[in-house]
Order: sequence, then structure tokens, then C-alpha cells
Amino acid sequence: MDIAKMSLFHNTKKYNKVIFVSIFSIIIYIIAAVFNSIFVKIMPVESFLTWHTIFELSSILVSFSIFTVTYFIYEESGNLKMIMFGCAFLLMGLLDAFHTFSYKGMPYFFIANDTANRATILWIFSRLIGSLGFMAAVSIPSNFICYIKKEVFAIVTTFFTVLLFLIVTYNPTFFPSMYIEGEGLTNIKIFIEYFIIFILAITFIIIETQYRKTLSNNEYQFMIALVLLIFSEFSFTSYGSIYDAFNYIGHLYKIIAYSILYKTIYIGNVITPYKEMKKAKNKLKRYSDNLNVIVKQRTKELEKLNEVLLNDIEYAKEMQRCLLPNQMPGGMSVSFDAEYLAAEHLSGDFYNVIKLDEDNIAIYIGDVSGHGISAAMLSVFAYQNVLQLKENLTQKIIEPGLVLKTIYNSFNNTNITEEKYIVMLYGIYNIKDRSFNYSSAGINVSPYIIKKSGELYEMDVRGFPICKLGNLMDPYYENKSIQLETGDKILFYSDGLVEAKNKNKEVYGHHKLENLLKNNYNLNSTELNIAIKEDFFNHIDYSKELMDDITFLTMLITN
Repeated sequence: MDIAKMSLFHNTKKYNKVIFVSIFSIIIYIIAAVFNSIFVKIMPVESFLTWHTIFELSSILVSFSIFTVTYFIYEESGNLKMIMFGCAFLLMGLLDAFHTFSYKGMPYFFIANDTANRATILWIFSRLIGSLGFMAAVSIPSNFICYIKKEVFAIVTTFFTVLLFLIVTYNPTFFPSMYIEGEGLTNIKIFIEYFIIFILAITFIIIETQYRKTLSNNEYQFMIALVLLIFSEFSFTSYGSIYDAFNYIGHLYKIIAYSILYKTIYIGNVITPYKEMKKAKNKLKRYSDNLNVIVKQRTKELEKLNEVLLNDIEYAKEMQRCLLPNQMPGGMSVSFDAEYLAAEHLSGDFYNVIKLDEDNIAIYIGDVSGHGISAAMLSVFAYQNVLQLKENLTQKIIEPGLVLKTIYNSFNNTNITEEKYIVMLYGIYNIKDRSFNYSSAGINVSPYIIKKSGELYEMDVRGFPICKLGNLMDPYYENKSIQLETGDKILFYSDGLVEAKNKNKEVYGHHKLENLLKNNYNLNSTELNIAIKEDFFNHIDYSKELMDDITFLTMLITN
């Protein structure tokens, strides 16, 4: 029971201002009813018109101010909810202005103001359309973005309002009468007022439901304003004369409600963002005060981590170099020489020369996607897979195409990501018949055959890369053969050699490499590699860092 009482007290406390305003409005309404006859006697028509004009002009000013706030903020926020509120207030502001200047007793405004009907019709349309606009606006999610230009909302609302005024002014019989001189309010006017109260009540329920979820002060203030607007409409169902107390307090309720709504919308759209910005600025200042200390601490930590990382990379670099051949096979009527230049400390290029038996030597060269640590790990994978085949190779010569197919299948059985791939060429040189049998897994540059006569040919290296398409593709790696002679050479290389650029963005290119090979065809494998290296670094500038891994391997048939 105590818990229930505490819960009731808590819920009541949440709405204490709403309850207070409701009670206060009822008291004012009762006072107006009791002293209405006295009010009419002591408030002359001229004084009432003055007060009426002051109240209406004040509400018109607030309406236009609310519209102006939402109109210019919409350009940045695109908030449909706020521009709907703005259009509702623009319409009510314009109709209230027409209503004020059309009020019975006011000077001539388009036509003579001899009756109260025109002003009453304009009033009822202002309240009706405005309340529907409120209900529509509060039903729109706060984060709903609209891309219609703000000018469209303003022009359409203004055009509709002016058109409505002209119809009411020059075709008064188009709408039912709302006020009959000598009789007072018509039933249709009173019915519409109650309908407006019903719409405002629904709007209140929607806002109250949102408030229970957010406990937002803006929504709380909106509920208070709606209570005042509801009592304002009740007042306008009760007056018998357009100059009596009910009419007076109805306008009073209205201007107070509009002022609260202006404050709510202004705070929500202008003041709150500035407060948040100020709060963020203060927070940023606190961070900046400690920034130097934080930066020094982080810099020391990063320096330590970087030192550890560089040591690990250097160690990995040495480990990777251990996987490359430290000595080429010799004494087999063929000589080899290789250059290996890594970008970013670790390389994605790999190569090897393996003596299979007394008559056959295996040569392979490859490149993996990317460079750096991830590329180095893929090159290790390729090395390990060829290494696993080595025992079989020394017992039985496996054709190059089958070697690549085995690596392809092994690659597809790993958890390596799909964007990674390997391109390589694997071949076997037979020293007896001087034939070079090979197969390509999509190696991206063609090795050059340099004949002893100086002629230059490119090898056919069409083939399918080693990639993660095992569930879609079952490639066939074709075996190809080249007949060589004593004095012939083959230059195997990676694409980093021909794609390297100098400071003028000029690539080294195939043309420059081919010219060098033609001019130096008579050099042995070691001399030729030295010539290639010197020409390459002369092109890119010795101080320039390599952007990609570079590997080239020269094979010379010596006998």
C-alpha cells in the first residue's frame, strides 16, 4: 500500500504544473462566468477593441516568430516536424491578422466591418487548421528528414491562407454563418469549437505518451500550452457577445499558450544546440589542457610499441630471407643469379631454384597481392607448399602444371581471405636436352628469353591465378616447353621492376628493360643482373624508396 501511494505521489509530482495550470484555468473560467455581466458594463467596446488588438497582435508576432525560427533552422536540419509547426503558426498568424482587422468595430478592411461573422469565420479556420497542424506535427518522428525546399512550405501556406481570406471576404455565403447579429454563436460554430478541443485533446495524449518515454521538458511545456489552448476554445464556445468576459479570457489563454510554445520551440531548436555546443567546447577545453601530457604519454607508449614492432619486422625479414636460396645450384651446365629488393621491409615476392636430380632443376618465381607483412605471410605459404612437394619431386619429376594445381587446391583449403591471391610461374630445366618445361598461374609479367644472338622473346605466361575460387573454378594449368641453346638466357622478374616510377612519375617500363637486355645480351647472368640493377636505380633515383617488391632472376645456359 505504501509503495502504491509513493508511486501515485511520484506520478502526480511529474504533472504538478499541468495540474496547477488546469485548476487555475478553471478558476479563471468560473470567475468570468460569475462576473460576466459586470465585465460587460465596465469594459466599453472601444477599450475591448484596444485590448483585443493588443492580444491579437501579440499572438500574431509570436506566431511569425515561431515560423521564422523553424523556417531558417529547416535549411540546416531538414526537420519535417518543426517546419510543420512553423507552417501551422504561419497560417494562424496570417488568419489572426485578417481576423483582427476584420473585427466588428475596426476600420474598413477590404469591406466594411459591420458584422462579426467574417472575423468569426476567419478565427474558427485559424483554430481548426492550426490544431490539425499541431496534431500532424507531433505525430511525425523527431528525426524524420524532409528534402522539400523551405520556400515551398512558405509559399503554399501563404497562398492557401490568402485565398481563404478572399473567399470569406467576397463570398461570405460560401461558408455557414458562425455568428448571427442579435442571436450570437451558431450551432455549427460551437460544434467546430468542440471538434477543435477534441483534436487538441488527442494532441495532448500524443505528447503525454512521448513525455513518459523521454521526460523532456519541452514536451512538458507543450502539454501546459495545450491545456491553455483547450480552455481558450472552451471560452469561445461560451460567449454571447463578442465583447464579453469569455471572449476576453479566451484571448488571454491564447497569448499565454503561444508564449509558452514559442519558448519551447526556441529552446529546443536554438538555445539547446548552443548549450550543447558550449558544453562540448568546455569539454574540449578540459581535454586540451591535458593534451600535452596525454600526447607525451601516448608518444612514449607508441615509441616503445614501434620499437618492438620494428624489431619483430626485422626478425621476420631475416626469417623470410632464410627461405630464399642462399646458394644457387652449380656445376650443371647452367648458372643463376638473383636480386631481391623488398618494399616496407617485408616482401610479397618469392623465388627459388631447386636441384631435383642430376638432370633437372626446378625454378619458380611468384608474387602475392599487396606487400608488407600480409604479403610476406602469403609468400611463406607458397614456399611451404612447394617444400612439401620437394620429397616427391626428388623421387619422381612432377610436371609443372600439376604442381600449380596442387598449390591451388591447398590454397582453397585455407582460411585466407578471398581478396588475397598468388601469381607464379613454375618450371623445370633439363640439362641433357636443354628444354625448359613450365606452367603459369597468371604470372603478371612475361619472362624474357635472350638468345645468344641477341634476339629477345617473351614467354607465353597465360594462366589462372591461385585464388579462393575453388568452389567455382577447377582450372587446368597447361604445360609449355621451350628449347634453349648454349649461351641463351632467361630473365625471370616481378612486376615491381617495370612498374617503378621516378619523381616525374615516369615508369621504368618494358621498353627500357628490353633496350638494356638487347644492348647487354653478351653478359653473363651476374653481370647482366648488375647492369639491370644500376640502370633501374639510375632511373628511379637512388634515394627514392621502393613502392613495390622487386625480384629478378637470370638463368644462363653455359653448356
